[in-house]
Amino acid sequence: MKSKAGQLIIGLFLLAVLVIASWMVASWMFRSLLGLDRSLSSAIIAALVAVFSVIFAYWKEREKARQEAHREKKVEVYSIFFDVVFRLLRETKRPGGADSYVESEELQESFFQLMRGVLAYGSPSVILAIGRWKVNSANNSSQHILLIGDILLAMRKDLGLSNRGLSNVNIHQVYVNDDVEVFLKGTN
Repeated sequence: MKSKAGQLIIGLFLLAVLVIASWMVASWMFRSLLGLDRSLSSAIIAALVAVFSVIFAYWKEREKARQEAHREKKVEVYSIFFDVVFRLLRETKRPGGADSYVESEELQESFFQLMRGVLAYGSPSVILAIGRWKVNSANNSSQHILLIGDILLAMRKDLGLSNRGLSNVNIHQVYVNDDVEVFLKGTN
């Protein structure tokens, strides 16, 4: 306990020193610029703004390129989840139900591929949503619907899609004929 408190105190002290040093350097630069000729100080300010703009644009472009490089793999991995969900829906409409598919080696292999892919390419929100779904797998069907909705929303967000107006309930309305919200109210 003492080491954590000591680390916190040292961290706060270093942060305070950094803030004070930054303030001193910034105020020295500001005073130095005020002492220069106006045209020279304007040119220096314009150059600093240009340099920071180029650095910021480069940083944003690199971030966008990194996200685009992984997007194709994410789509491939998330498609496994979509395939499993829609296969389960299709199997529940058959006379035997989905029990044979739930117990199949094919489903187990699909989940193994999904988990491996999500760990490598999934965002933290997708990993956390799948973890919550796995931990609460023994809960009732209405809880499953909400947790799967959380996964679908996290995957959409990770792919760069907007979730505006969507909730973990109404996202299921795409593939369910009945009103999902009415169904959930009836199961609680």
